Amino acid sequence: MTNVNIPDEQKIYELSLIWKEAEYNFAFWEWHVKSLDWDNAYKEALPTILQTKSLHEYYRELMKFVALLRDGHTRVWLPKELDESPQYTSKLPIITQLIKGQRVITNVNRTVADKVKQWSVIKKVDGLIMEDYAKKFIYPYIWHEKKDSADFWIDPFLRNGAEGSEVTLELEHEGITETVTLTRTKDDNDWFYNNTVSKSSENFNQTYQSDSHKIAMTDDNIAIITIDSMMNDNLPSEFYANFHILEKAKGYVIDVRNNGGGSSNNSDAVAAAFIEGDFVNQRSLHPIHIGAYKAWGRSMGFHNKTYEQVVAERGSSEWMEKTYKITNRQYYENTTSTSNDYNCPGVLTAPLVLLSSCNTASAAEDFLVELDCSNRATIVGSASFGSTGNPLTFNLESGGGFAICTRHNLYPDGREFINVGVKPHIPIEMTLDEYKNGVDSVMNKGLEVVRGLINRK
Repeated sequence: MTNVNIPDEQKIYELSLIWKEAEYNFAFWEWHVKSLDWDNAYKEALPTILQTKSLHEYYRELMKFVALLRDGHTRVWLPKELDESPQYTSKLPIITQLIKGQRVITNVNRTVADKVKQWSVIKKVDGLIMEDYAKKFIYPYIWHEKKDSADFWIDPFLRNGAEGSEVTLELEHEGITETVTLTRTKDDNDWFYNNTVSKSSENFNQTYQSDSHKIAMTDDNIAIITIDSMMNDNLPSEFYANFHILEKAKGYVIDVRNNGGGSSNNSDAVAAAFIEGDFVNQRSLHPIHIGAYKAWGRSMGFHNKTYEQVVAERGSSEWMEKTYKITNRQYYENTTSTSNDYNCPGVLTAPLVLLSSCNTASAAEDFLVELDCSNRATIVGSASFGSTGNPLTFNLESGGGFAICTRHNLYPDGREFINVGVKPHIPIEMTLDEYKNGVDSVMNKGLEVVRGLINRK
């Protein structure tokens, strides 16, 4: 089934659908893809798409096409039969992670535990330096403007392939380099090492735990709040129900390092518990297309001129600027919204620290921005994911689908965090040695910072 091709007419239609929806709805034409000629990219992709001989090959080309938009919320996903086929998603018997710029093996299948050591650094793949291998075989198909944030895509691209296919890795472990050849298999669950959970240098007393969040208390009454998703709609009500616990704390550390986002309504509701009064919870730009203005603009040749040339020829006016910008996909609705009434039972005013990482994404990044621009929190850790927005999604008749980001979110003061992440006030990343020894240096630093803030009060 996975080797079946689809008709050329369907390929043309689906590629054209992606082109069209991005043309009119993509949020970043005036930013990180300003130099991309989208029409020409479509023309170049079309013959390549028509030459594909299988569904898998076809979807790889769709992914390559969409990856030109360089956005973490804009992507193509595979049909279920491809995603579950051992022909394409059998895996190398290792799990990898980017740690301080190095691709590190964090776990191994029991079948290879005798020849692959945990915490080995991958130096080469099939004779290519790891970064060169990624440039050739991985990066063309994914968003990777912020490589640590793309880690959860890079690892499966490295591991996935045909059942029985082999990959040769050059590994370095504690100064010793060796070469191993591994085989991809469809069995992917017999891991040799228990998942290593990094721990702080002190013990916490677990006070509350649910699917939406966890609360633990230190011996000196600092609340450690872990929120791993903004997807759970029970988060606001369950968080507010714990107000009687939280309001007694001397300070707070909120850990959103593994929070991939969800609903901004949920993240806003939690932020509201720490900010006095109304706060700006969103500033965003939304692309606007009005056909009549584009018709006027093209009839006057605006699509082949700079705005400076138009002004020099015709003068400046609101109408002229609007016509030029719509013709050239530069016209955006600029919106700012403030927090709604979340029926929050009060305000938690004690010192607050947020722990962030490259996995802090989407609505969790909005959460960081709200508390940062309100001067309410100190952010400790590493820069966040660098992508949020409101994706427009489509299912394709061929079984997969695609998403186009339609909203360009900003700090309320106009600062960018797309493709760079929300930057921490106190940067710190765990080292390879700390991963090996289970030392959570980021949590330790967060506690140190919040205690310093408490003592200054």
